[in-house]
Amino acid sequence: MSNQTKGLIFAIAGPVFWGLNSIAVKVLLELGINSQWFATFRLLTAGALILIFAGLRRPKQILAPFKTPRSLIQLLIFSIVGMFSIQYAYVMAIHFGNAATATVLQFTNPIMIVIFLTLMKRRFPRQQDVISIILAVIGTFLLATHGQIGNLAMSKLALLWGLIAAVATVFYTLLPQELIDNFGAVSISGWAMLIAGIFSNFLHPVWQNVPQFTPKIISLLAFSIILGTAFAYLIFIQSLTLITPTTASTLGAVEPLIATILSVTLFHINFGWIDFIGAILIISTVFLQAFQPKEKRSKFDTKQIK
Repeated sequence: MSNQTKGLIFAIAGPVFWGLNSIAVKVLLELGINSQWFATFRLLTAGALILIFAGLRRPKQILAPFKTPRSLIQLLIFSIVGMFSIQYAYVMAIHFGNAATATVLQFTNPIMIVIFLTLMKRRFPRQQDVISIILAVIGTFLLATHGQIGNLAMSKLALLWGLIAAVATVFYTLLPQELIDNFGAVSISGWAMLIAGIFSNFLHPVWQNVPQFTPKIISLLAFSIILGTAFAYLIFIQSLTLITPTTASTLGAVEPLIATILSVTLFHINFGWIDFIGAILIISTVFLQAFQPKEKRSKFDTKQIK
């Protein structure tokens, strides 16, 4: 098997597991798992697992981000402003809505990044960016209202948290660029998740609202943390060593497709043709942003851990 083929398989498998993970999260929440407890627990455990993997690969470099005040401060800011924000917002979007809409709304993040960079650089956006923004706005409107002005088809909190997750991705994508260049994506993401989990623990201690650990809940937690988070991220990162980030990020569109199909079939959510058009419009912005010259992007691409 060629490296190109392996890279394509890894780039597809990561988003597939993320899509499956969004369903696992929704099932866990419907089983009565406290969403805040889950967000804290997943950050702590997934971060620890990724750090173990990073430590086994490069044990002498695992503590490198803590050796200078600059890198330590950068790591702390990224962990809280970037990692914690996106992880918490995404779980809450699923809690108040469903896996399909939460994932699709989070996919508006490339547009948030375009808007942010446009404001920061004080320049008018490119033609492709303008088209992407228009498509994202129309797609979000269709998804949120079923195409009926004045009718909100999802809860206000589901829409709010979905868009917060997309905005948080701006910081999640842009903040760690120097850290990743210096210390690698795997160790930085592991530390960021663990630190974010510790921060989250101050807001919602992991020893509060502890669920009854039935075999079903244990299985879903194991899948979400081990396969849906740590493993999915690691194989996606591996794909970036075999294929271009552009190709990998484009294949990431598999994730909302998986989440939508399973949400409709398993939870029978109302996802009609208007919603489908809205989702397609939002996802199409990923392709528009991928196949064009662009500013240097983080090795995280536009989205990584779910």
